[in-house]
Amino acid sequence: MKTLRYTLLLIFVVSLSSLANGQTGIGARGILGVDGNAYGGGELSIQKLGRSEFDLGWANDSWKLTGLKLFEFTNNPGSGIYGGIGGGLGYSDWYDEFFGNFALDLGAYILVGPIQLGLDWRPEWNVFNYWGNDVTFNVALSGRFVFGRHNRW
Repeated sequence: MKTLRYTLLLIFVVSLSSLANGQTGIGARGILGVDGNAYGGGELSIQKLGRSEFDLGWANDSWKLTGLKLFEFTNNPGSGIYGGIGGGLGYSDWYDEFFGNFALDLGAYILVGPIQLGLDWRPEWNVFNYWGNDVTFNVALSGRFVFGRHNRW
């Protein structure tokens, strides 16, 4: 299982390395995160500001890859509010099964130089498997280093 985890991490980083231009933030989501009733671990996060976000997360012996299409609601220099829609696939060692979900996201961020600090709320509805956890309400802080211009989306 560890080999699969490391392979997925490598694929995630290599496939998203093309995003590291323009205004892309790379860092962590789930810093002091709170989960509703299921998954709530830390996540390696790559966010193309105002366009997309990809997160590879882990908690205990489980992992999850989430992809979101983002929409900006405000376009202020140094701060913003956004929403997103997407989904995720993961594996739970506790249940020994793969699972999939549909996700929404609502978040806000501020830029402090090249550092993006954010807070978002991500309700997720499990589409298949992960028995007994139909809906989760994940709230998380994030910190990302932003490449490119640092004053707006």
